[in-house]
Amino acid sequence: MDHSIDSYDVKLATTCLLTKVAFADEYLDPQEEKIIREILSDFFSIDTEEINKLFKDSNQILEKSTDIFSFGQLLNQHFTKEDKIDLIGCIFEVAFADGELHYLENHTIKHADLITVKMEIKHFL
Repeated sequence: MDHSIDSYDVKLATTCLLTKVAFADEYLDPQEEKIIREILSDFFSIDTEEINKLFKDSNQILEKSTDIFSFGQLLNQHFTKEDKIDLIGCIFEVAFADGELHYLENHTIKHADLITVKMEIKHFL
């Protein structure tokens, strides 16, 4: 995917959101992390060094964060409708990366209407 959005804050918000979904069951499976890294690389066309920095920074933010609304809000402001739809697909890819959709991952996805386009495709969920 060739996304013109190259703001570090947008990349960081995306990393935080994907990591939060993966860690909703309080365990970041190695396969989930691998998928997140692949998504970031493909979605933003970035290298391993930047991905490592995003993971480090997102972990620091998520340790202090009490909600994930601000991440979705930033992405809603900067992503196109197509970007949002792609991201929702990526979120589910992360959630299913370990072979199951944990109920807390499902809750994070379904009950936190973070990405506004999600409301438009909710009947698919």
